[in-house]
Amino acid sequence: MQQTGSVILSCLALGLALNASAAAAEVTALRIFNKSFDAETQQLKYELWNESVQTVTAWRLSLARGDSLGAGQRSILDQDFFDRQPSGELGARFGPIVPGSSIEAQWLLDVGARDFGPTALSLKVSAVVFEDLTWEGDPDAASSILEARRARVEEIGRVLAHLEDHDRAPWSSQSWPAALKKRARELRSQGDDPDSPGGGRREVEAVVAATKLELARWLEDASREISLAPDPHQAMGSLISSLRDRYESGLQATRQEGTAVIPQAMENGGER
Repeated sequence: MQQTGSVILSCLALGLALNASAAAAEVTALRIFNKSFDAETQQLKYELWNESVQTVTAWRLSLARGDSLGAGQRSILDQDFFDRQPSGELGARFGPIVPGSSIEAQWLLDVGARDFGPTALSLKVSAVVFEDLTWEGDPDAASSILEARRARVEEIGRVLAHLEDHDRAPWSSQSWPAALKKRARELRSQGDDPDSPGGGRREVEAVVAATKLELARWLEDASREISLAPDPHQAMGSLISSLRDRYESGLQATRQEGTAVIPQAMENGGER
């Protein structure tokens, strides 16, 4: 079975130089087929098959490309779909890959000069994370994916706490939409500044920025929904409940400390 779709928010392409670890175990859970890169349109296409017995919720791809002028560039592409439902049905929403199924994806990469076709293209799965938080491949890559996952859930939790605090205060059908728009502007400003100092890994900071932009859009939509609702209080309660479910689901997917999963896994057989 196959599911198709475009890469969505949680998929972040980062132009980072990679120093491959010789000690990193080869990933056997995901196999890449039908990879191609159009240097003119800068579009990468590939297909991933899950050949393991577990659902794969996240993975890192390493891309190495050389052009006809002899220039080379390395990039990574992290994809994490822990908060989306897996499915093996044709045409299903892009998300975790269940055993025996595949996804087809495409991604627009900024890889510098546009010549007509790469002379070399290497696309490799560096690490995968399974539904039970075991992993395979590069320990540092798996660690950063789980750290970014936890950071994403924390951002959702901050917005949830903000809404719940406001829900306990006096409000009107006019004040709620205004408050949501204000919070959305704050998050959008933070998410639009990729160079703001965060003190963490670039991969994690990129996920945090993207999550803030996603939550800003969610708050903007919520503001419009409440302003048009016959019962704004009920509408707000429903929105908070939906976000709370999402947050609690995220906590279940990060039930171990993200950076602590790796050494524990290596000691206790968590690495597959």
